[in-house]
Amino acid sequence: MTERKSNQILPLVLLVDDDATTRMLERASLEANGFRIEEAADGATAISIYSSLLPDVVLLDVLMPDMNGFEVCRQIRQNPKAAFTPILMLTGLGDTESIEQAFESGATDFITKPVNWTTLGHHVRYLLRSSQTAIKLRQSEEKFRFLAEMMDDIVWVLDRDFKITYVSQSIEKVLEFSPEERKRQTLEETMTPESFQRVQEIILEELRRDEKESSDPDRSVTFEVEYYKKDGSTVWMEVIAKALRDTSGVWTGVHGVSRDISGRKRTEALNTEIEVQNRQLQKTESLNRMAGAIAHHFNNQFQAVMGNLELALNDLTQGKNPSLILTSALTAARKAVNVSVLMRTYLGLTNVEQEQMKLSDACRQSLPMLRAAMPKELIIETDFPSSEPEIRANGNQIQQVLGILVTNAREAIADGRNAIHLTIKTVSGASIHPARRLPIGWHPRDTDYACLEVADSGCGIAENDIEKIFDPFFSTRFTGRGLGLPVVLGIARAHGGAVTVESEPGKGSIFRVYFPVSSEEASLRPKKADPAPKMENGCTVLLVEDEEMVRNMARRMLTHLSFAVCEAKDGAEAVEVFQLNKDEIHCVLCDLTMPRMNGWETLAALRKLSPEIPVILSSGDNKASVMVGDHIERPHAFLQKPYQLKELDSVIRDVLANRAA
Repeated sequence: MTERKSNQILPLVLLVDDDATTRMLERASLEANGFRIEEAADGATAISIYSSLLPDVVLLDVLMPDMNGFEVCRQIRQNPKAAFTPILMLTGLGDTESIEQAFESGATDFITKPVNWTTLGHHVRYLLRSSQTAIKLRQSEEKFRFLAEMMDDIVWVLDRDFKITYVSQSIEKVLEFSPEERKRQTLEETMTPESFQRVQEIILEELRRDEKESSDPDRSVTFEVEYYKKDGSTVWMEVIAKALRDTSGVWTGVHGVSRDISGRKRTEALNTEIEVQNRQLQKTESLNRMAGAIAHHFNNQFQAVMGNLELALNDLTQGKNPSLILTSALTAARKAVNVSVLMRTYLGLTNVEQEQMKLSDACRQSLPMLRAAMPKELIIETDFPSSEPEIRANGNQIQQVLGILVTNAREAIADGRNAIHLTIKTVSGASIHPARRLPIGWHPRDTDYACLEVADSGCGIAENDIEKIFDPFFSTRFTGRGLGLPVVLGIARAHGGAVTVESEPGKGSIFRVYFPVSSEEASLRPKKADPAPKMENGCTVLLVEDEEMVRNMARRMLTHLSFAVCEAKDGAEAVEVFQLNKDEIHCVLCDLTMPRMNGWETLAALRKLSPEIPVILSSGDNKASVMVGDHIERPHAFLQKPYQLKELDSVIRDVLANRAA
């Protein structure tokens, strides 16, 4: 036999029936199933016993004298503690009206007489279990409600039509609305238009995800919303939302939690402001470094220029030949010019001819010279693919990139046998990782890229220095260096590509330069240089230049090249001179930036007087930046300052030869 539990913990059932025999049968059946029993022969007694003992279950007959079961049930239900007490009504009435009246009076269930005494105990036990489940659910709801009311986070529920059906009391602390006021608002009224649009997009996206069989029905989504407060101001809140679903998985609404993140937003804004300030400081530091380095370069070279010119003048007064000293001055001046060329390359402003080529071909041409410059214990290992990527580029600039990267790698490697690894490969644009990728804001196109990779196992780069190494003149060695990597970046920028770097102190560095792969066919034969045009004799050049020293120099260069020269100090004067000497002038060399009338305006005015007159525009800016924009008239050629005698000669030869043709 199964040992019975003590009476103190057995469920108590109140039997209410005016028939003693029925109560006896009920008692026998229920005690056999482990229940304690209390009896009442009428309704008034039943109500009194319920109030004092609070039985777990009430078994109630319908037909009784003085007070029927329906009324007894109603009065028991008026007791606040009877909300979850199961009341099972017994009736001999089988009509629908009596059944409806039983439920209306508060009955949990009913059974009709004659009673099946064998199953009665199971029926009562089932009702008791359901009651206990309901009590636990109520307790859980009360606990949830307590937590929802006490915490600062706002708990809310929306129905299928996105109407607010519940919101926790904490909304008053954060947004100053009462829960009742919030329920009367539409979803759109609760937030800013931008946030409402974002929420609509999220809802549509979640509905689309629901249509996929692989979607997780228990998923949640987190996003930020800018809510209105009652006074019209706004508060940023982080929302975690989840769909409510019925037993078949169909969503019936949404519930979630909204948390005030105003403090976090303020912190983020402050951090952003600090970051902007830091970047400004870094920019200022970079500009100061660049200005100092440029001054260092130019002062050194101009010292050589000025010193040698003074020595040359001294030699001339003594009747000596100053040619060697003047050559040194000219060399120093060219070095100064080279700094500006490198800076333009860094900015991607170089205007060089590009052609279809295999990236590896340009690299192979540089390898013998690079290997010759290496210490014996340092080697260059190459890995070129069998199917080599082709790009549209300038071969000299590609060789310049490789030379800079290999030189950097060589300087990073300590003494001892070691290797620099040179690899060329083709990668997809999507695979170019954005980390430590320059230029900032560059995004790969939906195409393949040729990758030039140079790796070493040298000293590596400090974390704080990685973001600075592409700044002009940044160097950890000594002042005046630091134009190598900026030039690499500028060349990549001019070719529509990018540069990435991976480095760790003590473990070496990997530099990768990316160039867009071109679908054109590479030229199999080198281009032949055009024959030098035959110089015309007795030609006159109209020289238009507002800077007197430059104009005097250019006049002497043209005279040295056997040209006759007419001069004008600006565009307006040039038009007057041209009108007086129209038939004698064969070519115009015109500065771009001048007072009263600039180079473009001068060009247009001269073409009105003589549509076929060859005009050469000259500027300190490069050709790419000068030629942008809509200009009705275009020059025959462009000459970038500072130019040398040979360049001036070549450009005028080409222009006059084309005119003769």
